[in-house]
Amino acid sequence: MSDRVLTWHIAGVLSDNVEGTNVSTEFTADDNYVPVRVLLRQKSAQAGVNNIIDINDDGVSIFSTIKPALTQGILSTDWRVFNSSLTYIEEDSVITLDVDQVSGTTPGSDLTVQLELNKA
Repeated sequence: MSDRVLTWHIAGVLSDNVEGTNVSTEFTADDNYVPVRVLLRQKSAQAGVNNIIDINDDGVSIFSTIKPALTQGILSTDWRVFNSSLTYIEEDSVITLDVDQVSGTTPGSDLTVQLELNKA
């Protein structure tokens, strides 16, 4: 079980309007944490290109060049690959969610992103 779980939810059908930086609630780390995994879920799957998210620690991605994505027809994914240079998320860091890409064909809906953290 994780020590802390940060949860973002974007209700409704995803569209180009939700693409961008800081698209949902901003969190401030209350301790030093190591990311464990990211869970992505949506109620209806998209068709076409992947829906891709990014999570930032004080504006810097916690992932390497490949970021968590929901691929065509998939409702959920479990992501455990983080940027190798990230030692831990420091107390008082601001944690934000970006939506880097949404499928323009059939975008999917009701996206939930959960970042599981353990104390460093």
